[in-house]
Amino acid sequence: MKSKLLIVEDSILMQRVIGDIVSTSEHFEVGGFARDVVEGWAKFNKLKPDMITLDYELPGENGLVLLKKVMEERPVPVLMLSAHTKAGAELTMQALEMGAVDFFTKPSGPISIDLYNYKDELLQKLEVTASAKLPKKIVKKVRKHPRITFELYVGVAASTGGVRALHYLIPSLPVECGLRMVVVQHMPKFFTTSLAEHLNERSSMVVKEARDGDKVLAGEVLIAPGGCHCRVDKEGRKISLTDEPPRHGVRPSADILFESMARAYGDHMLGIILTGMGKDGAEGAARIKNSNGRVIVQDPLDAVIGGMPQAALNTGRVDFMLPLKEIPEQVINLLTGWRK
Repeated sequence: MKSKLLIVEDSILMQRVIGDIVSTSEHFEVGGFARDVVEGWAKFNKLKPDMITLDYELPGENGLVLLKKVMEERPVPVLMLSAHTKAGAELTMQALEMGAVDFFTKPSGPISIDLYNYKDELLQKLEVTASAKLPKKIVKKVRKHPRITFELYVGVAASTGGVRALHYLIPSLPVECGLRMVVVQHMPKFFTTSLAEHLNERSSMVVKEARDGDKVLAGEVLIAPGGCHCRVDKEGRKISLTDEPPRHGVRPSADILFESMARAYGDHMLGIILTGMGKDGAEGAARIKNSNGRVIVQDPLDAVIGGMPQAALNTGRVDFMLPLKEIPEQVINLLTGWRK
C-alpha cells in the first residue's frame, strides 16, 4: 500500500511539480493539496495522511504553525521544503527542533520548476522521511558538578534526525566538564551556521561553526561547516578545513574527522555516532578503537534513522549502545573514571 502524502504549498505551480514527481513513485500517492495553514490543518484532519511535505512560505501564518499543530495532535513524518538561504536555514533549524524529520532545499527559490531535475533526490528524501521513527521528548537529567579526572576529546557524527538529537546531547553537558568537541552533522552551507547559533543559545558550552585554524578548546563545541571536510592537525590543537571530494557521498565526513582525532588524541578520544542514514562514522569508529579510544552509538531502535549507528555496530568496535537519553550521563561517567 502506498503512503498517502499531503502537499502543503501555496504555489499552484509548485503543487503540480511536486505532485507530478510523487506520482512517479511506487511508494507514495498524493492524498491532497493545501495552500495555507488553515486549509492544511483541515485537510490533515480530513484526509489522515501518512506524511506531509510542508513549505514555510505560506499566506498568513507560516508553515511552522501547522507543524506545531501536527506534532501536538497526531505526529506524522514531515519533510520541510526550504530556500537555500540563511533565512531558510534559520526556519529549518526551528522545524527540525519541533519534530520535522528532514528538509529538502528548493534548487531555485520558492518557485523551482527545475525541481523536476531533482526527482530522484526528492523521492529518496521522501522514502527516508517515511521510514523515520518520530523522536520522543526527553527530559534532561545530568549531573551538574562532576569531578573531572580525565581530559576528553569528543567527535560526534549525525545525519537525518541529528539536529534534534544534538539539541538534547550538547545542552545536557555542562561547561564544567571541560569537553573539547567537534561535530559532523550532514547539512549544506548556511544550515550548519544556523545549527551552531541555535545550539549556542541553548548550551552552557560555547558552540560555533568551525573555521580553518580554530583552536580546539575546553568547553567549546565546533560544528563542521557544510561543504567542507574537517580535521584536527597532528598535534590536535587546530582545525583544518578542506574541499576534497566527498566520502560515502557526504562532505563533511565523520570518518575523516574521527580518523584525524584518533591519531591526535589516542586514548583520550571518544566517538559518538547518532541517528542517520548510511555508514559514515563506522570506519572512523574502528580507527578510534585501534587508538584505544572509546565509542558510543545511539541504539538504532531509538534513533530516527538507525543506519549510521547500526553500521558502526556491525564493525564490532563499539563500547556502548545506548538510547539518546542515556548518552550524556555515560559521557560524564567516562570523564570521571575513564578506565574504571
